[in-house]
Amino acid sequence: MRKFSIIILFFSLFFLSQCTENTSTPEVEATETGEELSKIYCASCHLYPSPDLLDQKTWANFVLIRMGSFLGIYQDGNKYVDKMPSKWLEPGKGGERVRQAKIYPDKPALTVEEWQKITKFYLENAPASISSASAKTEIKIGIPFFKSKSFSQKKDILPVVQAMAVDAKNKFVYATEFQGGVYKFNYQGKALEYLQGKSHIVDLEIEGDQFITLDMASRYASDNPQGAFNISKSFNDFKQKKYEANLEELMRPVSFTSGDLNGDEVEDYVIAEYGNLMGRLAWWEGKSDGEFQRHNLFLDDGAIKAEIEDVNGDGKNDIIALQANSDEGIDWYINEGKNKFRKERKLRFLPTNGSTHFQLLDFDNDGEKDILYSNGDNGDYPPLLKPYHGIHLFLNKNGKYEESFFIPLNGVYQAEAVDFDQDGDLDIAAVSFHPDFQNHPQEAFVIFINDGKNNFTAHTITQFEEGRWMRFITADLDGDQDVDILLSAMNIKTPEIPKQVADKWAAADNAIIFLENTTK
Repeated sequence: MRKFSIIILFFSLFFLSQCTENTSTPEVEATETGEELSKIYCASCHLYPSPDLLDQKTWANFVLIRMGSFLGIYQDGNKYVDKMPSKWLEPGKGGERVRQAKIYPDKPALTVEEWQKITKFYLENAPASISSASAKTEIKIGIPFFKSKSFSQKKDILPVVQAMAVDAKNKFVYATEFQGGVYKFNYQGKALEYLQGKSHIVDLEIEGDQFITLDMASRYASDNPQGAFNISKSFNDFKQKKYEANLEELMRPVSFTSGDLNGDEVEDYVIAEYGNLMGRLAWWEGKSDGEFQRHNLFLDDGAIKAEIEDVNGDGKNDIIALQANSDEGIDWYINEGKNKFRKERKLRFLPTNGSTHFQLLDFDNDGEKDILYSNGDNGDYPPLLKPYHGIHLFLNKNGKYEESFFIPLNGVYQAEAVDFDQDGDLDIAAVSFHPDFQNHPQEAFVIFINDGKNNFTAHTITQFEEGRWMRFITADLDGDQDVDILLSAMNIKTPEIPKQVADKWAAADNAIIFLENTTK
């Protein structure tokens, strides 16, 4: 079963992770230059990051310090120290887990002098600034075939919406607040029920008579496994904490998907546990007695989204997953039967990419599943507009993916291709949590209309400045056989947000906007 995966990424994601598989120290000559050393050590865990990917300030104040720490080079302020500063570890169980896992090595992989050569190389060759992704993109205000209006106001739900889901059978919409409760609306936006709470539900699904939720447990980066996945027979059962399944001690899980992975006609689940310095991608085998058995696919941090699909046509469902930290990329987990999966890396991205989302679909109608991929995470250090943030289409050519087009868009968190105007080609809706608030706020939410030849014109809603939009879901909410959109706000003010921008959010009364498709 395919579904929209709810992903929330605004909370302090780590940019570069540990090199858990690289346990040996490369042999180097004493005469190696900073560039040569960087290509040895900085490409040992992920694609090589060239100096021009970031500006000098970001390299100096954030990224190089983090990179060094995973190689055993520790800095406390302006000083190099022999041991990892204890203040880097979170208190309690999370920090102890990181210590025991030896995420930070006891012995350095290189000398301080060698590391200083690397640092000097990056700082001497990094630009003072880098360009914005979509500064030259014209985004027209108003979408030709959509009418937008408020779906829900502050009195019903605050504009800090973490997740939304549609119950198409019973015509309800559910939404969750950041560190808050769960709301039930009818299709007209009237609040019907409210479950008070302090949860961090970031993904939910109503499937048949089941009400399924995923609680991340913490907004902030943490290695304390407190996340939970719950299946109830109904929203009423969920309110009473009556669970058919209750999976606990998950590592900051951010999304899940479901399907039958072993042909036993019992639903299985894949849960992406992004974690912080530790995480996991696993599939949970559903048993006939209602219990679940975990099968690990990837034991590291960074997994944010997975889909279940028979990608090779052998009659067995496979898993496609996005790894969004350190060695970023998209992997196929090929189902070999007997609960065994073989990992194949299909796409590999730079560690600065900030991967956020992908959609598996047949974009060019050739019978092969293509990938629409977005990258725009900008929360690891003071936000930096990057020219390589945006939306990419990778076409499947006999199991290999080739990039077909790239649409620049600052800070994009989610992109989905849908034939909104029903003209036979796919348009693209995209939301940006990190747009250029100062110079190009229109890119907060954009629909790119396809002319049939993959030439796109960009349009936004009139309310683009009235919220910090972070997620959307698509469904036929008015029953007229075209696809509508619900767009929700996460009005978190971070330091880079200008006061006048935050003031506009406060003055508006929008938590969720209904974009009614008027094609039919």
